[in-house]
Amino acid sequence: MAAVLDRKPDHARLAAAVRHNHAHHPELAPGAAPKIMILDLDFFYGDTQALKGINLDLADQRVTALIGPSGCGKSTLIRVLNRLFDMYPEQRATGQVLLDGENILDPRIDVTRLHARIGMTFQRATALPMSIFDNVAFGIGLHHPHLPGTELRDRVEAALRGAALWDEVKDILPSSANGLSGGQLQRLTIARAIALSPEVLLFDEPCSALDPISSARIEDLIDDLRRRYCVVIVTHNMEQAARVSDFVAFMYLGEIVEFGSTEQIFIRPQHEHTQAYLTGRFG
Repeated sequence: MAAVLDRKPDHARLAAAVRHNHAHHPELAPGAAPKIMILDLDFFYGDTQALKGINLDLADQRVTALIGPSGCGKSTLIRVLNRLFDMYPEQRATGQVLLDGENILDPRIDVTRLHARIGMTFQRATALPMSIFDNVAFGIGLHHPHLPGTELRDRVEAALRGAALWDEVKDILPSSANGLSGGQLQRLTIARAIALSPEVLLFDEPCSALDPISSARIEDLIDDLRRRYCVVIVTHNMEQAARVSDFVAFMYLGEIVEFGSTEQIFIRPQHEHTQAYLTGRFG
Protein backbone atom coordinates (compact mmCIF):
# COMPACT_ATOMS: atom_id res chain seq x y z
CA MET A 1 0.00 0.00 0.00
CA ALA A 2 1.56 3.28 -1.06
CA ALA A 3 2.36 5.94 1.50
CA VAL A 4 0.44 9.14 0.97
CA LEU A 5 2.43 12.37 1.09
CA ASP A 6 0.82 15.80 1.12
CA ARG A 7 3.55 18.38 0.84
CA LYS A 8 5.22 20.65 -1.68
CA PRO A 9 5.73 18.76 -4.97
CA ASP A 10 9.08 17.03 -5.39
CA HIS A 11 10.00 16.22 -8.98
CA ALA A 12 11.98 13.08 -8.12
CA ARG A 13 9.11 11.62 -6.06
CA LEU A 14 6.58 12.52 -8.75
CA ALA A 15 8.69 10.81 -11.40
CA ALA A 16 9.07 7.72 -9.21
CA ALA A 17 5.30 7.57 -8.63
CA VAL A 18 4.66 7.82 -12.37
CA ARG A 19 7.16 5.04 -13.14
CA HIS A 20 5.63 2.82 -10.46
CA ASN A 21 2.13 3.45 -11.86
CA HIS A 22 3.22 2.67 -15.42
CA ALA A 23 5.16 -0.45 -14.44
CA HIS A 24 2.17 -1.92 -12.62
CA HIS A 25 -0.28 -1.08 -15.38
CA PRO A 26 1.37 -1.64 -18.77
CA GLU A 27 -2.05 -2.52 -20.21
CA LEU A 28 -3.32 0.95 -19.34
CA ALA A 29 -1.16 2.83 -21.79
CA PRO A 30 -2.74 5.83 -23.59
CA GLY A 31 -5.01 4.99 -26.50
CA ALA A 32 -8.35 4.11 -24.92
CA ALA A 33 -11.54 5.24 -26.61
CA PRO A 34 -13.28 8.25 -25.05
CA LYS A 35 -16.30 7.57 -22.88
CA ILE A 36 -17.03 11.29 -22.55
CA MET A 37 -16.19 14.00 -25.08
CA ILE A 38 -16.37 17.59 -23.82
CA LEU A 39 -16.70 20.10 -26.66
CA ASP A 40 -16.43 23.89 -26.33
CA LEU A 41 -17.86 23.85 -22.82
CA ASP A 42 -18.46 27.19 -21.10
CA PHE A 43 -19.99 27.46 -17.64
CA PHE A 44 -21.38 30.46 -15.79
CA TYR A 45 -22.27 31.27 -12.19
CA GLY A 46 -24.67 34.07 -13.00
CA ASP A 47 -22.61 36.62 -14.93
CA THR A 48 -19.27 35.07 -13.87
CA GLN A 49 -17.70 32.67 -16.33
CA ALA A 50 -16.01 29.79 -14.48
CA LEU A 51 -15.13 27.47 -17.39
CA LYS A 52 -13.89 28.70 -20.76
CA GLY A 53 -13.83 26.66 -23.94
CA ILE A 54 -13.18 23.27 -22.34
CA ASN A 55 -12.33 20.53 -24.85
CA LEU A 56 -11.41 17.23 -23.24
CA ASP A 57 -11.79 13.49 -23.88
CA LEU A 58 -12.26 11.19 -20.89
CA ALA A 59 -11.26 7.61 -21.66
CA ASP A 60 -13.19 4.53 -20.63
CA GLN A 61 -11.52 2.20 -18.11
CA ARG A 62 -8.91 4.82 -17.34
CA VAL A 63 -8.34 7.38 -14.59
CA THR A 64 -8.11 11.04 -15.57
CA ALA A 65 -6.82 13.40 -12.88
CA LEU A 66 -7.78 17.08 -12.87
CA ILE A 67 -5.08 19.20 -11.20
CA GLY A 68 -4.52 22.90 -10.75
CA PRO A 69 -4.62 25.65 -8.11
CA SER A 70 -7.70 26.27 -5.97
CA GLY A 71 -10.47 28.07 -7.84
CA CYS A 72 -9.29 27.00 -11.30
CA GLY A 73 -12.53 25.15 -12.15
CA LYS A 74 -11.74 21.49 -11.38
CA SER A 75 -14.70 20.82 -9.10
CA THR A 76 -16.97 22.93 -11.29
CA LEU A 77 -16.08 20.78 -14.28
CA ILE A 78 -16.98 17.47 -12.68
CA ARG A 79 -20.21 18.94 -11.33
CA VAL A 80 -21.15 19.84 -14.88
CA LEU A 81 -20.58 16.23 -15.93
CA ASN A 82 -23.61 14.99 -14.00
CA ARG A 83 -25.71 18.15 -14.15
CA LEU A 84 -25.57 19.06 -10.46
CA PHE A 85 -25.88 22.69 -11.50
CA ASP A 86 -29.52 22.05 -12.47
CA MET A 87 -30.45 22.71 -8.84
CA TYR A 88 -29.35 26.35 -9.19
CA PRO A 89 -31.28 28.43 -11.76
CA GLU A 90 -28.56 31.09 -12.06
CA GLN A 91 -25.99 28.53 -13.23
CA ARG A 92 -25.78 27.48 -16.86
CA ALA A 93 -23.58 25.55 -19.27
CA THR A 94 -23.14 25.89 -23.03
CA GLY A 95 -21.38 23.58 -25.45
CA GLN A 96 -21.65 19.80 -25.45
CA VAL A 97 -20.79 16.94 -23.10
CA LEU A 98 -21.20 13.70 -25.06
CA LEU A 99 -21.62 10.47 -23.06
CA ASP A 100 -21.35 7.68 -25.62
CA GLY A 101 -22.35 10.24 -28.24
CA GLU A 102 -25.39 11.59 -26.34
CA ASN A 103 -25.30 15.24 -25.26
CA ILE A 104 -26.06 15.18 -21.54
CA LEU A 105 -26.55 18.95 -21.51
CA ASP A 106 -29.65 18.51 -23.64
CA PRO A 107 -32.61 19.71 -21.49
CA ARG A 108 -34.57 16.62 -22.52
CA ILE A 109 -32.13 14.30 -20.74
CA ASP A 110 -33.51 12.39 -17.74
CA VAL A 111 -31.26 13.87 -15.05
CA THR A 112 -32.28 11.27 -12.45
CA ARG A 113 -31.10 8.50 -14.76
CA LEU A 114 -27.97 10.51 -15.57
CA HIS A 115 -27.05 10.61 -11.87
CA ALA A 116 -27.18 6.82 -11.85
CA ARG A 117 -25.00 6.59 -14.97
CA ILE A 118 -22.45 9.08 -13.62
CA GLY A 119 -21.79 8.49 -9.94
CA MET A 120 -20.02 11.03 -7.76
CA THR A 121 -18.38 11.22 -4.34
CA PHE A 122 -17.58 14.47 -2.60
CA GLN A 123 -14.77 15.92 -0.55
CA ARG A 124 -16.48 15.16 2.76
CA ALA A 125 -18.37 11.89 2.77
CA THR A 126 -21.81 12.08 4.38
CA ALA A 127 -23.92 9.17 5.55
CA LEU A 128 -27.67 9.13 5.16
CA PRO A 129 -29.39 9.00 8.59
CA MET A 130 -30.04 5.27 8.38
CA SER A 131 -28.32 1.91 8.65
CA ILE A 132 -25.26 0.87 6.66
CA PHE A 133 -27.42 -1.52 4.64
CA ASP A 134 -30.08 1.10 3.92
CA ASN A 135 -27.46 3.68 2.88
CA VAL A 136 -26.67 1.46 -0.08
CA ALA A 137 -30.16 0.03 -0.61
CA PHE A 138 -31.88 3.44 -0.64
CA GLY A 139 -30.68 4.50 -4.10
CA ILE A 140 -31.26 1.04 -5.55
CA GLY A 141 -34.85 1.16 -4.30
CA LEU A 142 -35.46 4.57 -5.86
CA HIS A 143 -34.39 3.35 -9.30
CA HIS A 144 -35.76 -0.21 -8.97
CA PRO A 145 -38.76 -0.01 -6.61
CA HIS A 146 -40.03 -3.51 -7.42
CA LEU A 147 -36.77 -5.36 -6.95
CA PRO A 148 -37.23 -8.61 -4.93
CA GLY A 149 -35.70 -8.54 -1.46
CA THR A 150 -33.15 -11.23 -2.17
CA GLU A 151 -31.90 -9.43 -5.26
CA LEU A 152 -31.72 -6.16 -3.32
CA ARG A 153 -29.58 -7.81 -0.66
CA ASP A 154 -27.35 -9.32 -3.33
CA ARG A 155 -26.85 -5.93 -4.96
CA VAL A 156 -26.04 -4.27 -1.64
CA GLU A 157 -23.45 -6.95 -0.92
CA ALA A 158 -21.96 -6.65 -4.41
CA ALA A 159 -21.68 -2.86 -4.03
CA LEU A 160 -20.01 -3.12 -0.62
CA ARG A 161 -17.60 -5.73 -1.99
CA GLY A 162 -16.90 -3.49 -4.98
CA ALA A 163 -16.04 -0.67 -2.59
CA ALA A 164 -13.75 -2.96 -0.53
CA LEU A 165 -15.97 -2.51 2.54
CA TRP A 166 -17.94 -5.75 2.85
CA ASP A 167 -15.55 -7.61 5.15
CA GLU A 168 -15.54 -4.70 7.59
CA VAL A 169 -19.31 -4.16 7.81
CA LYS A 170 -20.98 -7.49 6.95
CA ASP A 171 -21.71 -8.20 10.62
CA ILE A 172 -22.99 -4.69 11.46
CA LEU A 173 -25.22 -3.90 8.47
CA PRO A 174 -28.21 -2.88 10.67
CA SER A 175 -26.03 -0.39 12.58
CA SER A 176 -26.07 3.34 11.90
CA ALA A 177 -23.66 4.42 9.19
CA ASN A 178 -22.67 7.36 11.38
CA GLY A 179 -20.55 4.97 13.43
CA LEU A 180 -18.14 4.34 10.54
CA SER A 181 -14.69 5.89 10.36
CA GLY A 182 -13.91 8.60 7.82
CA GLY A 183 -12.23 6.15 5.44
CA GLN A 184 -15.05 3.64 5.77
CA LEU A 185 -17.60 6.39 5.19
CA GLN A 186 -15.84 7.46 2.00
CA ARG A 187 -15.94 3.86 0.75
CA LEU A 188 -19.62 3.68 1.72
CA THR A 189 -20.35 6.64 -0.57
CA ILE A 190 -18.47 4.81 -3.34
CA ALA A 191 -20.63 1.73 -2.66
CA ARG A 192 -23.75 3.89 -2.96
CA ALA A 193 -22.54 5.11 -6.34
CA ILE A 194 -21.55 1.76 -7.83
CA ALA A 195 -24.76 0.11 -6.53
CA LEU A 196 -26.60 1.96 -9.32
CA SER A 197 -24.43 0.34 -12.04
CA PRO A 198 -22.80 3.56 -13.25
CA GLU A 199 -20.61 3.98 -16.30
CA VAL A 200 -18.56 6.89 -14.93
CA LEU A 201 -17.26 7.65 -11.42
CA LEU A 202 -16.30 11.16 -10.34
CA PHE A 203 -14.17 11.75 -7.24
CA ASP A 204 -13.89 15.27 -5.83
CA GLU A 205 -10.87 15.34 -3.47
CA PRO A 206 -11.77 11.91 -2.02
CA CYS A 207 -8.81 11.83 0.40
CA SER A 208 -8.58 15.43 1.58
CA ALA A 209 -10.20 14.71 4.97
CA LEU A 210 -8.57 11.29 5.51
CA ASP A 211 -5.48 10.05 7.32
CA PRO A 212 -2.64 8.53 5.26
CA ILE A 213 -3.70 4.91 5.83
CA SER A 214 -7.32 5.58 4.80
CA SER A 215 -6.10 7.62 1.84
CA ALA A 216 -3.93 4.75 0.65
CA ARG A 217 -6.93 2.40 0.83
CA ILE A 218 -8.97 4.77 -1.33
CA GLU A 219 -6.09 4.90 -3.83
CA ASP A 220 -6.00 1.09 -3.91
CA LEU A 221 -9.75 1.07 -4.52
CA ILE A 222 -9.45 3.56 -7.39
CA ASP A 223 -6.73 1.33 -8.81
CA ASP A 224 -9.29 -1.48 -8.93
CA LEU A 225 -12.21 0.64 -10.17
CA ARG A 226 -10.20 1.87 -13.17
CA ARG A 227 -10.68 -1.55 -14.75
CA ARG A 228 -14.46 -1.20 -14.82
CA TYR A 229 -15.29 2.49 -15.12
CA CYS A 230 -14.32 5.78 -16.65
CA VAL A 231 -12.86 7.47 -13.55
CA VAL A 232 -12.21 11.19 -13.04
CA ILE A 233 -10.49 12.44 -9.89
CA VAL A 234 -9.95 16.00 -8.66
CA THR A 235 -6.93 16.19 -6.38
CA HIS A 236 -4.46 18.72 -5.01
CA ASN A 237 -2.05 15.92 -4.09
CA MET A 238 0.37 15.69 -7.00
CA GLU A 239 1.88 12.38 -5.88
CA GLN A 240 -1.60 10.91 -5.61
CA ALA A 241 -2.38 12.03 -9.16
CA ALA A 242 0.91 10.52 -10.34
CA ARG A 243 0.15 7.21 -8.64
CA VAL A 244 -3.46 6.64 -9.66
CA SER A 245 -4.01 8.33 -13.04
CA ASP A 246 -3.47 7.42 -16.67
CA PHE A 247 -4.12 10.94 -17.97
CA VAL A 248 -3.79 14.38 -16.41
CA ALA A 249 -5.45 17.69 -17.27
CA PHE A 250 -3.88 20.80 -15.77
CA MET A 251 -6.42 23.60 -15.30
CA TYR A 252 -5.80 27.29 -14.70
CA LEU A 253 -8.30 30.17 -14.57
CA GLY A 254 -11.14 28.02 -15.92
CA GLU A 255 -9.23 26.62 -18.89
CA ILE A 256 -7.45 23.38 -19.78
CA VAL A 257 -3.85 24.53 -20.10
CA GLU A 258 -2.33 21.14 -20.84
CA PHE A 259 -3.58 17.57 -21.19
CA GLY A 260 -1.68 14.36 -21.78
CA SER A 261 -0.56 11.06 -20.34
CA THR A 262 0.47 11.11 -16.69
CA GLU A 263 4.08 10.49 -17.70
CA GLN A 264 4.09 13.38 -20.18
CA ILE A 265 2.51 15.90 -17.81
CA PHE A 266 4.62 15.09 -14.76
CA ILE A 267 7.95 14.35 -16.43
CA ARG A 268 7.85 16.39 -19.67
CA PRO A 269 5.30 19.22 -19.20
CA GLN A 270 5.17 21.57 -22.18
CA HIS A 271 3.47 24.68 -20.81
CA GLU A 272 5.24 27.11 -18.48
CA HIS A 273 2.21 27.31 -16.15
CA THR A 274 2.18 23.52 -15.79
CA GLN A 275 5.89 23.51 -15.01
CA ALA A 276 5.46 26.28 -12.45
CA TYR A 277 2.60 24.50 -10.71
CA LEU A 278 4.33 21.13 -10.57
CA THR A 279 7.48 22.66 -9.09
CA GLY A 280 5.49 24.54 -6.45
CA ARG A 281 6.15 28.04 -7.79
CA PHE A 282 2.42 28.82 -7.55
CA GLY A 283 -0.81 27.15 -6.47
